[in-house]
Amino acid sequence: MSYVVASKEIAQIDIALFDRDFFDGMQFLLQDSSGTPINLDGVVACATVYKVTSAGSTAITAFNIEKLEPYTNGQIRLWLTSQQTVLLSDAYDSTQQKAGSAVFFPTAYSSQADSSSFYEHSNLRWDLRIETPDVSVDLISASAGSFVTQTSHGFAASDRIVFSGSTESSINYNGTSARIYSSLTNISYVPPYGFTISSLSGITNAAIGGNVYRLKQDTVVVGNVIVNSTLSNCFP
Repeated sequence: MSYVVASKEIAQIDIALFDRDFFDGMQFLLQDSSGTPINLDGVVACATVYKVTSAGSTAITAFNIEKLEPYTNGQIRLWLTSQQTVLLSDAYDSTQQKAGSAVFFPTAYSSQADSSSFYEHSNLRWDLRIETPDVSVDLISASAGSFVTQTSHGFAASDRIVFSGSTESSINYNGTSARIYSSLTNISYVPPYGFTISSLSGITNAAIGGNVYRLKQDTVVVGNVIVNSTLSNCFP
Protein backbone atom coordinates (compact mmCIF):
# COMPACT_ATOMS: atom_id res chain seq x y z
CA MET A 1 0.00 0.00 0.00
CA SER A 2 1.30 3.44 -0.81
CA TYR A 3 -0.04 6.96 -0.73
CA VAL A 4 1.19 10.51 -0.28
CA VAL A 5 1.75 11.71 3.26
CA ALA A 6 -0.77 14.45 4.04
CA SER A 7 0.54 18.00 3.58
CA LYS A 8 3.90 16.70 2.36
CA GLU A 9 5.18 15.73 -1.07
CA ILE A 10 6.56 12.49 0.34
CA ALA A 11 5.30 9.09 -0.73
CA GLN A 12 4.48 6.52 1.93
CA ILE A 13 5.19 2.92 0.98
CA ASP A 14 4.51 0.22 3.56
CA ILE A 15 6.48 -3.03 3.31
CA ALA A 16 5.33 -6.54 4.28
CA LEU A 17 8.05 -9.18 4.66
CA PHE A 18 8.23 -12.88 5.52
CA ASP A 19 10.70 -14.01 8.18
CA ARG A 20 13.89 -15.50 6.62
CA ASP A 21 12.88 -14.53 3.08
CA PHE A 22 15.14 -12.39 0.94
CA PHE A 23 13.53 -9.06 0.13
CA ASP A 24 14.57 -8.92 -3.52
CA GLY A 25 13.98 -5.24 -3.44
CA MET A 26 12.36 -2.26 -5.03
CA GLN A 27 13.58 0.26 -7.52
CA PHE A 28 13.19 4.04 -7.48
CA LEU A 29 13.61 6.69 -10.13
CA LEU A 30 14.95 9.87 -8.54
CA GLN A 31 13.97 13.11 -10.28
CA ASP A 32 14.50 16.81 -9.68
CA SER A 33 11.69 19.36 -9.44
CA SER A 34 11.42 19.55 -13.24
CA GLY A 35 11.03 15.78 -13.61
CA THR A 36 14.54 15.24 -14.97
CA PRO A 37 16.36 12.15 -13.62
CA ILE A 38 18.99 13.07 -11.05
CA ASN A 39 22.58 12.33 -11.99
CA LEU A 40 23.66 9.94 -9.23
CA ASP A 41 27.37 10.73 -9.52
CA GLY A 42 27.21 13.19 -6.62
CA VAL A 43 24.27 11.65 -4.75
CA VAL A 44 24.50 9.81 -1.43
CA ALA A 45 21.47 7.63 -0.60
CA CYS A 46 20.61 5.93 2.69
CA ALA A 47 17.62 3.81 3.71
CA THR A 48 17.17 2.47 7.22
CA VAL A 49 14.60 0.52 9.24
CA TYR A 50 13.98 1.84 12.78
CA LYS A 51 12.31 0.35 15.82
CA VAL A 52 10.06 2.88 17.53
CA THR A 53 9.38 2.73 21.26
CA SER A 54 8.11 5.13 23.88
CA ALA A 55 11.75 6.02 24.58
CA GLY A 56 12.54 6.95 20.99
CA SER A 57 13.84 5.13 17.91
CA THR A 58 16.73 2.75 17.25
CA ALA A 59 18.21 1.78 13.87
CA ILE A 60 17.78 -1.96 13.24
CA THR A 61 19.35 -2.41 9.81
CA ALA A 62 20.13 -0.47 6.65
CA PHE A 63 18.90 -1.43 3.20
CA ASN A 64 21.53 -2.46 0.69
CA ILE A 65 21.57 0.23 -2.00
CA GLU A 66 22.75 -0.10 -5.59
CA LYS A 67 23.03 2.77 -8.05
CA LEU A 68 21.97 1.44 -11.45
CA GLU A 69 24.03 2.38 -14.47
CA PRO A 70 24.04 4.66 -16.30
CA TYR A 71 23.99 6.99 -13.30
CA THR A 72 22.39 9.72 -15.40
CA ASN A 73 19.15 7.69 -15.40
CA GLY A 74 18.68 8.36 -11.69
CA GLN A 75 17.66 4.83 -10.70
CA ILE A 76 18.53 3.05 -7.45
CA ARG A 77 17.61 -0.38 -6.06
CA LEU A 78 17.08 -1.34 -2.40
CA TRP A 79 17.09 -4.86 -1.01
CA LEU A 80 17.49 -6.93 2.19
CA THR A 81 19.19 -10.26 2.81
CA SER A 82 17.54 -13.10 4.71
CA GLN A 83 19.76 -12.32 7.71
CA GLN A 84 18.41 -8.78 7.71
CA THR A 85 14.79 -9.91 7.64
CA VAL A 86 15.57 -12.07 10.68
CA LEU A 87 16.84 -8.95 12.45
CA LEU A 88 13.58 -7.22 11.59
CA SER A 89 11.54 -10.20 12.73
CA ASP A 90 13.32 -10.15 16.10
CA ALA A 91 12.58 -6.43 16.46
CA TYR A 92 8.99 -6.58 15.20
CA ASP A 93 6.18 -6.52 17.77
CA SER A 94 3.59 -8.82 16.20
CA THR A 95 0.99 -8.03 18.87
CA GLN A 96 0.52 -4.58 17.31
CA GLN A 97 -0.55 -5.97 13.94
CA LYS A 98 -3.89 -7.62 13.33
CA ALA A 99 -4.34 -10.46 10.83
CA GLY A 100 -0.69 -10.63 9.83
CA SER A 101 -0.82 -12.90 6.78
CA ALA A 102 -4.08 -11.40 5.57
CA VAL A 103 -2.28 -8.28 4.43
CA PHE A 104 -1.25 -10.16 1.28
CA PHE A 105 -4.83 -10.60 0.12
CA PRO A 106 -6.71 -7.99 -1.97
CA THR A 107 -9.07 -7.11 0.87
CA ALA A 108 -6.14 -5.47 2.61
CA TYR A 109 -5.95 -2.94 -0.22
CA SER A 110 -9.66 -2.19 -0.52
CA SER A 111 -9.33 1.43 0.53
CA GLN A 112 -6.29 3.09 -1.05
CA ALA A 113 -7.73 6.52 -0.25
CA ASP A 114 -7.85 5.98 3.51
CA SER A 115 -6.11 8.71 5.50
CA SER A 116 -4.46 6.09 7.73
CA SER A 117 -2.19 3.20 6.81
CA PHE A 118 -3.19 -0.45 7.21
CA TYR A 119 0.19 -0.93 8.92
CA GLU A 120 -0.08 2.09 11.17
CA HIS A 121 0.33 0.03 14.36
CA SER A 122 3.71 -1.42 13.35
CA ASN A 123 6.62 -0.57 15.62
CA LEU A 124 9.02 -0.66 12.64
CA ARG A 125 9.44 2.31 10.30
CA TRP A 126 11.69 2.90 7.32
CA ASP A 127 12.75 5.81 5.19
CA LEU A 128 14.84 6.60 2.11
CA ARG A 129 16.84 9.82 2.15
CA ILE A 130 19.24 11.36 -0.34
CA GLU A 131 21.82 14.12 -0.22
CA THR A 132 22.64 15.97 -3.44
CA PRO A 133 24.87 18.94 -4.38
CA ASP A 134 22.33 21.71 -4.73
CA VAL A 135 23.29 25.36 -5.25
CA SER A 136 26.75 26.39 -6.44
CA VAL A 137 28.51 29.74 -6.34
CA ASP A 138 31.91 30.79 -7.65
CA LEU A 139 34.74 31.18 -5.17
CA ILE A 140 37.01 34.24 -5.32
CA SER A 141 39.50 33.95 -2.47
CA ALA A 142 40.25 32.43 0.90
CA SER A 143 42.10 33.88 3.87
CA ALA A 144 42.72 31.84 7.01
CA GLY A 145 39.64 29.69 6.39
CA SER A 146 37.39 32.65 5.48
CA PHE A 147 36.00 32.18 1.96
CA VAL A 148 34.63 34.87 -0.33
CA THR A 149 32.15 34.09 -3.13
CA GLN A 150 31.28 36.05 -6.24
CA THR A 151 27.54 36.14 -5.54
CA SER A 152 25.33 35.60 -2.50
CA HIS A 153 25.79 32.01 -1.36
CA GLY A 154 22.72 31.71 0.87
CA PHE A 155 24.44 29.32 3.27
CA ALA A 156 23.32 28.73 6.84
CA ALA A 157 25.53 27.73 9.75
CA SER A 158 24.03 24.22 9.80
CA ASP A 159 24.54 23.57 6.05
CA ARG A 160 26.92 20.91 4.79
CA ILE A 161 29.00 22.09 1.85
CA VAL A 162 31.61 20.77 -0.57
CA PHE A 163 34.24 22.47 -2.72
CA SER A 164 34.85 21.54 -6.35
CA GLY A 165 37.50 22.59 -8.85
CA SER A 166 39.39 24.94 -6.55
CA THR A 167 43.17 25.35 -6.72
CA GLU A 168 43.31 23.91 -3.19
CA SER A 169 43.01 20.29 -4.27
CA SER A 170 43.10 19.05 -0.68
CA ILE A 171 39.65 20.48 0.06
CA ASN A 172 37.90 19.46 -3.18
CA TYR A 173 35.05 16.97 -2.86
CA ASN A 174 35.95 13.43 -3.83
CA GLY A 175 32.86 11.56 -2.72
CA THR A 176 33.93 10.86 0.86
CA SER A 177 32.74 12.36 4.12
CA ALA A 178 36.25 13.70 4.74
CA ARG A 179 35.57 16.37 2.13
CA ILE A 180 32.22 17.52 3.50
CA TYR A 181 32.34 20.63 5.69
CA SER A 182 29.85 22.06 8.19
CA SER A 183 29.73 24.46 11.17
CA LEU A 184 29.98 27.60 9.03
CA THR A 185 30.57 30.84 10.95
CA ASN A 186 30.76 34.59 10.27
CA ILE A 187 28.26 34.25 7.43
CA SER A 188 27.77 37.37 5.28
CA TYR A 189 25.09 38.05 2.68
CA VAL A 190 26.35 41.45 1.55
CA PRO A 191 29.41 42.00 -0.70
CA PRO A 192 31.86 40.47 -0.18
CA TYR A 193 29.76 37.37 0.42
CA GLY A 194 31.70 35.30 2.91
CA PHE A 195 31.72 32.42 5.37
CA THR A 196 34.34 30.88 7.64
CA ILE A 197 35.16 27.25 8.38
CA SER A 198 37.38 27.04 11.44
CA SER A 199 38.73 23.60 10.55
CA LEU A 200 40.15 25.10 7.34
CA SER A 201 41.88 28.01 9.06
CA GLY A 202 45.15 27.06 7.38
CA ILE A 203 43.73 27.64 3.89
CA THR A 204 44.81 30.99 2.41
CA ASN A 205 44.62 31.57 -1.34
CA ALA A 206 44.05 34.90 -3.07
CA ALA A 207 42.75 33.16 -6.21
CA ILE A 208 41.24 29.91 -4.99
CA GLY A 209 38.72 29.64 -7.86
CA GLY A 210 36.30 26.76 -8.35
CA ASN A 211 32.83 26.39 -6.84
CA VAL A 212 31.21 25.60 -3.53
CA TYR A 213 27.99 23.55 -3.29
CA ARG A 214 25.41 23.24 -0.54
CA LEU A 215 24.38 19.62 0.05
CA LYS A 216 20.60 19.34 0.04
CA GLN A 217 18.96 16.56 2.02
CA ASP A 218 15.57 15.17 0.99
CA THR A 219 13.34 12.45 2.37
CA VAL A 220 12.09 10.50 -0.65
CA VAL A 221 9.92 7.79 0.93
CA VAL A 222 8.70 6.88 4.42
CA GLY A 223 6.70 3.89 5.56
CA ASN A 224 5.98 1.14 8.03
CA VAL A 225 7.26 -2.44 8.06
CA ILE A 226 5.62 -5.68 9.19
CA VAL A 227 7.21 -9.13 9.31
CA ASN A 228 5.08 -12.27 8.99
CA SER A 229 6.03 -15.77 10.06
CA THR A 230 6.23 -18.23 7.18
CA LEU A 231 3.28 -20.61 6.93
CA SER A 232 5.24 -23.58 5.60
CA ASN A 233 8.15 -24.84 7.68
CA CYS A 234 9.63 -27.25 5.11
CA PHE A 235 13.21 -26.10 5.66
CA PRO A 236 15.25 -26.67 8.80
